[in-house]
Amino acid sequence: MPRYALRFGKQKTNLQDRATDVTNKAQTPTFGSADACLIAAVPLDEVLPHVCGENISVVGPVSRKGAIGLMRSVYVHDPDGNLVEVSE
Repeated sequence: MPRYALRFGKQKTNLQDRATDVTNKAQTPTFGSADACLIAAVPLDEVLPHVCGENISVVGPVSRKGAIGLMRSVYVHDPDGNLVEVSE
């Protein structure tokens, strides 16, 4: 199943379910689960030490096409298993 996205200016929300063919998504995609992207106010090289210091598993950094074009991103899961992308 393809991934669908809703764009609102510089914001983008990805819509997906269990059948969506993407590498990174919520651990258990269900009604109410999320895939959110946050644009960091500082470089990812400043974000990563803090996140890793909290023993949070990180995927990336990777280059991805996002709401504002080519972006460098890292991915983490929140305590509920939702995917959170942090980009610069």
